[in-house]
Order: sequence, then structure tokens, then C-alpha cells
Amino acid sequence: MALTKNKIDEIIAINKARNAELFSFYDPVSGEGSPIPRTKINFKVYEDDEEDMCIYFPNRMIETIPAVNILMETPCIETIIKSIYGSSNDDLINQFLDGITDDRLDHDFEFWAFVSAKIQDKETKVEIPFRLNKPQRKMLSTLESMRLSGIPIRIILLKARQWGGSTLVQVYMAWMQIRRRRNWHSAIIADVEDQARNIRNMYTRLASKYPEELGALTFAPFEGSAKVRIIKERNCIVNVGSAQKPEALRSFDIAMCHLSEVGMWRTTAQRSGEDLAQAIRAAVPDIADTLIVMESTAKGVGNFFHREWEDAESRKSSYVPVFVPWFEIERYHTDIEDIEAFINTMGEYEWNLFELGATLEGINWYIRFRANENYDDWRMKSEFPSFPQEAFQSTGHRAFAPQYILNLRKGVMRPKYIGDLYAKGTTGAESLIDIRFENLDQGHLYIWELPDKAIAVSNRYALFADIGGRTDKADWSVIRVIDRYWMVDGGQPVTVATWRGHMDQDMFAWKAAQLAKFYNNGLLALETNSLDTTQSEGDHFLTVLNEIVNFYPNLYYRTDPEKVRQGLPVQWGFHTNIKTKAMIIDTLNGAARDYIKGGGYIERDVRVCDEMDSYEIKPNGKYGAVVGKHDDLVMATAGCVWMAMFYMDTPRVMKEVVFDEHGNIVGQKRQTQIINEASI
Repeated sequence: MALTKNKIDEIIAINKARNAELFSFYDPVSGEGSPIPRTKINFKVYEDDEEDMCIYFPNRMIETIPAVNILMETPCIETIIKSIYGSSNDDLINQFLDGITDDRLDHDFEFWAFVSAKIQDKETKVEIPFRLNKPQRKMLSTLESMRLSGIPIRIILLKARQWGGSTLVQVYMAWMQIRRRRNWHSAIIADVEDQARNIRNMYTRLASKYPEELGALTFAPFEGSAKVRIIKERNCIVNVGSAQKPEALRSFDIAMCHLSEVGMWRTTAQRSGEDLAQAIRAAVPDIADTLIVMESTAKGVGNFFHREWEDAESRKSSYVPVFVPWFEIERYHTDIEDIEAFINTMGEYEWNLFELGATLEGINWYIRFRANENYDDWRMKSEFPSFPQEAFQSTGHRAFAPQYILNLRKGVMRPKYIGDLYAKGTTGAESLIDIRFENLDQGHLYIWELPDKAIAVSNRYALFADIGGRTDKADWSVIRVIDRYWMVDGGQPVTVATWRGHMDQDMFAWKAAQLAKFYNNGLLALETNSLDTTQSEGDHFLTVLNEIVNFYPNLYYRTDPEKVRQGLPVQWGFHTNIKTKAMIIDTLNGAARDYIKGGGYIERDVRVCDEMDSYEIKPNGKYGAVVGKHDDLVMATAGCVWMAMFYMDTPRVMKEVVFDEHGNIVGQKRQTQIINEASI
């Protein structure tokens, strides 16, 4: 439906204001348009000058430099000189101007950067003065706000496309070393050393082009090292290192650190990027003028960089998050011939962009670029994100729609208890006797709700176990528990516990039975593809499930009922194949979709949502995690949700409750429904 003329006029007015802000006047020499607090001072050099000069001086400079205060009170340099010396001449006037300029270089980063630093233009490759663009000025306001407040500068930068964030950080660090601090050592650390060297090359170019009139600047190898440089005149060391070879980092007293592309730092058995980042950050003292900037493009969710970003956004850390959406970058702008017609053709996502703050010309660029480059929605959102959650999307062939996962995240919360279950033994019948929960800081079992012993409900708890391996390099073994009590009145099932860890497969199977018994003898399905079986001299040994069923009979089985009647043995456990995997994944996707409508299920474990965000459909059509990620929580959850929503009988409250000596409900009808997976 076409919009009214009044509504269109309103939109055009808003758009005009946004364009005025996006392309607002900026001059680093006069200081006009700067994001840092400034005061405008008009003054003359000579008493007979017809026009005033105008400089927007940084407020901190006005507070600390007497000459600027004098200029505010007496806005003519010639008059000031006469009042001091009795007469005036050009040499004295120039000395006064040079003194203020020199002081300004110490207090005004934007001015110093423009007159002192040369960078290579990304498009023309020509060396140009470093004039901050709009996104760089946005980040500078954060840097300067922390510096001027006297607190340590700590920033986490989520990069999107190339707008010069790393360049700004490096030039700002150079300013701190060249103009403000002596013996103020810095380090640049990337995943591999060549990346760190490329960043330091900005410093090398700056030093080689540094204006002679501002003083000598020698950027030379330190003690013969090719990768450690020193600014001799300031005794400031600039070191480079890599996450791959952290032992190569020299142990200097580091005051500033630029951690680049942290999301790409690889984790090995010997070291993790997270541990290295933590160690480096701990080496920087927590005092004023120290600086740590941790930046990266988004590399999925659930990793170290994503967790650090979320902590910064929720103010759980001292780091300030900085993100620049594509529509705040000036060059992403295409004029519109008929603006009213354009407004009336905008779709839902284009209106979302406008609500976020994009200009109509920016949206026009977005539409045209997407069409010209034949980009799908994911690639556009990945390379030109409009908000951080878009940037963190990790795959172009996601199995779960991003909005569905956002729905699920509304239900997540911290577990009430962390620990593990213990019993008389770890396997066999003794593992199911005297079961108790113990709190542990590093426990494998997360519990949001303990089993309810007050109300007896049949078919209440569903459990699904996905079996991994015992080593740290193996897949995780995972057990999920869902409480179906709320389904009695048409409500949503909710996840109440997660066990995740590494152990021998047979011990894990008993652990799953133990957790099922703990949750009121819940129905337990164990995924059987990974269970070991042993053969010797033609005799087929029973799998661990055949042993468990003798002590814990409430297990899921998949044998065709007709074949059971014919006398064939029962096949215990859930077998994952192409058809059953698609079945449970589709169930999980639908349940996530329906959550917002009051259907589906409620997810408590944020780690599940993180894995869902990095779960994809491979080119061969199969499901799996993106490279470097896990999908064990996804598989266990998908199986558990399918059991809870489509497999088990409707739960019902039992009128009489009788417990045996082990706390089990006496008389609870065991789940007997059978699925013929071969027919799916």
C-alpha cells in the first residue's frame, strides 16, 4: 500500500537530516566537526587584519596551556606580544604561533595526524595526509573519552568491511609514543607474524614521511632484531608477535597492545588464542594512558572474541565495544532520481535498514550493489552488516534461520547449579545406587531445574545422549534433559539440564542412565552410531545398551513392532542416518521458529544457540558444523526436542504418588511407543 503524502514528506525530512549528519563539515586543521570536546576561539594575528582566524581548540588544551587562555582573553596575537614586550615584531609573533602549534600537536590528535602522518589511499594507492573519515572519528571519540577521563583505554572493535580501524589504532599509538609518552612500549600481535608486520608498516611509512620541521624521528631495529623496532628519540619500542609463536614475543614492559583479528587466532593442543590474549592483556598495567585494542572481523559465535564482545556490550568487562554499520560509511551512497517512487517500492528489510538509521541513498546503494554483485542476503549481511548480530553470522548455508535462534536466545539464562552426579559406582548397577549431585566450579553438569519430586507426572522427562570420545580432541559427549510438565496444560517443554564432557563411551552410557534415573526415571535415548561393539570367534558381545537395560529399562528402542512380534530382538538406542538426522534437525528448526508464537520449546543453554548459529548445510546436502566448530549440543538437543514434542505420550499428573527406597515413582507406566525409523 502506497504511503500518504504527509508520511513521505516526514521520511524525506528525516533522510535529509541524516545526510546532513553523514556528510557534515569536517576540517582537522581548524578542528571544526571534530568528535572530541572543543571550544571555538576567533582571533587575529595582526591588529589591522580584516578577517579573524578560527580554531576549535581541544578543551583539555584550554585547561592546561596558559597561552590559549591568554588568546581567549585577548584575541589578537600582536596585542598580546605588545603587552608582554612593549613592542611587537614578526619573530615574536611567529614564536607565539609556533608555541601554540607545538602544544596543539601534543593535545590534538586529529591535527597531528593530518600534518604528520601519511597513509596510502585504499582506492587510488596514492599517499595522502591522514584525514579521519566518519567511522574513524566515531572510534576516536571512544579512544579520547577514555584517555581524557584518565582511565585505561580498553576497546574491543568489531570490524566490518574496511574503513581503516586498524590504521587509526596504529596511528593513535604512534601519536602517544611520539608526542605524549617516553619509554611507552607497544606490541602488535596477529595470528601470524606477517600480518603483524603489515600493520607495523603503517608506522614505518609514518616515520619515513615524518615532517622534518616537527623534529627527527628515527625508527630503527632494536639491538639488531628485524622484528623489534625502536623510536630512538623517544626510547619507545614497537614489537610484533604472533599467536602461532607466542614464545617469540620479547618480554618488554608493554604499555600499549594492538591485538589484531583475534577471532582468527587458532587453538591447538598446546595453546589457545584465548589464553594468549589473556596473558598479553594481563601484562599491560591498569593505569592511565595504557591501551589495549582487541579487534577482529566476526568469525562465528561462541568463540573467545564473540564472548568478549557480548561481555563488553553487557558491561561485564572494562572494554568498550565499537561497531560501525555499513550505512555510517560515507562512500556507500547512491543518489535517487525519484525519491517518492523509491520509498513506495521499499521492502521489509529496506524499511528495517531505515529504522536502524540508514539514509535512503544508502539503501539505494545497498540494493544496487547486491544486484550488481549477485550477492545473496547472507553475503550482504556478512560483508556489510547493519548491526553486530549480523556481523557474527558465520555461514552462508545456515541450517537454522538467524531470527529463529534470536527467538531461542530470549529464554537462555545462567544455570542454577554446576557440578556432577556421583553414586556408589561409575558403571554397572552400582552407578544407579545412591545418586547424588555435588557442586563443582568446573563441573560437566549444568542444571537449571532439579528433578521435581513433589508432583508425580508420567512421561515427564525426556533425555537424549550424543556419544563422543574420551580425549580433548574428540567430539563432546552430551546429554540433554527436557521437562515436559508444562505440556499437561498445553504449555512449552523446557530444557532443564545439560551434561557435556569427555569420557570412555561405556562410562558415558552409564552416566546417561544415571542422569535419567536422577530425573525421575526419564525416558532415555542414546544415539548408537558411535557405540563400540566387539566380536570374538563369531560370538557377538552385547553392546553396553544391552547391559544397561537390565538395570535401567526405560530406554528408547527403534525396532519395528511387527518384527518384535515375530520374535526378533529389540534394537536399543536412536540410530542417526540421513533421514533421521533431517527429521530431528527439522523438528528443532520448527521448534525454534514457533517459540515466539508460544509454541516450540524453551532453551536455557546459550551454548546450544551458539552451536546452532554455526551449523550449516554442506555443499553435498549433509548437515554439520562449520569447520572448527562442534555440533554435539545441536544433535543432542534436536533428538531430545523430537522425543519431547513428537515421540512421547502426553504427560499426565498421577493421582497417587508412591516412591520406592531409591526415590523412584512406583507404578509409572513405561514408555512403550515404538518408531520404525526404516519407514521414515
